Amino acid sequence: MTASDFSEPPAEAVLIKEALRRARLSGREAARRAGISDARWRQIVAGHQVVSGVRAPVRAPDDTLARMAHAVGVTPDELRRTGRTEAADMLAALEAPPASPSVSSDFTSDPHIDAIASLLATLPPEAQEEVLRRVRLTEAAKPREEHTDNQFRRRAV
Repeated sequence: MTASDFSEPPAEAVLIKEALRRARLSGREAARRAGISDARWRQIVAGHQVVSGVRAPVRAPDDTLARMAHAVGVTPDELRRTGRTEAADMLAALEAPPASPSVSSDFTSDPHIDAIASLLATLPPEAQEEVLRRVRLTEAAKPREEHTDNQFRRRAV
């Protein structure tokens, strides 16, 4: 390969790399915060990966790029200027305060719920999704306690 075979990383990769430097984080720590591997972080920031000795371009999926940007303090507007509008929209959603519940809940000030939510927030996004998936599975496995009038009537034999 010659020097001309190497292309420049995409604009969003340059932005992430510069923000990483400004944030004074290691790539490893930023990758952890974004929920991706250190190796994948490096590939995305470099704009390429080597597969079987051949350099292949890498373009981060929008959700991954949004998490990377969030980890190093890039704003949605900065990301949007790189042309990655979908990722910028996802980043804006990550940064948005949670919507207040439309229905009052008995659990809004429960310290157990707060502790679990705080712990969940420390996990990478993929781990958070796995925890929530397991909770949904547990809920789905519970018997429903909905009763209709027909459930309590005796059948005539």
